[in-house]
Amino acid sequence: MIEVFNGNNILNKVKNEKMDICVICYGGSSSNTLVDTLIKNNYICRTLTWRKILCHCPEIININIPIIYIYRDPILAFLSMKRRGKGWWDTNQKKLSNNSNVKLSDENLLKLMIKQFKMWTNYKINNKTANICIIKYEELFLDTINEKLKFFLNNNNLKYFPITYIKPKTNNNLTNTDKLLFEKYKLDIDYINNFNINNYIK
Repeated sequence: MIEVFNGNNILNKVKNEKMDICVICYGGSSSNTLVDTLIKNNYICRTLTWRKILCHCPEIININIPIIYIYRDPILAFLSMKRRGKGWWDTNQKKLSNNSNVKLSDENLLKLMIKQFKMWTNYKINNKTANICIIKYEELFLDTINEKLKFFLNNNNLKYFPITYIKPKTNNNLTNTDKLLFEKYKLDIDYINNFNINNYIK
């Protein structure tokens, strides 16, 4: 059973756990790798509230700390969750919908991923002062990520970036059902993959 998101008490939870940074994604985007690296830089990220609620937070929140939203090609992210199966495929849908009793399906997962992405990225466009940094998965492995995060976190001593890329051993073969699903949501998938991340450079 997931813990249902409640905007009224989330700020107190974050304060009590002394959380420094909140990393949010729709899943399958190496958010845990990013969190591990931030922890090596002495940031407090992997709190109980983050694991239970905030890691796949479906809506905009105001928690008075820096927020990093990381995303990946939704097809690859979707396949990553589906491949890992129970504990990821189902739990992420519950967190992304903020509903422990959500009706689970591949299509529901993809729809929730798309909805979350649009929520977070459109919010930033409409509120330039929001303390949110948008990162695409591939940026983690590029030299430019070091300066981007140093600037965002105001920390010139940041270390361990870029992260060393390790090629996954698994394949991403699509079933016919997968192909039909991705074709149905092609416009949304293309929107995410072609998103102009430069809008988020302060």
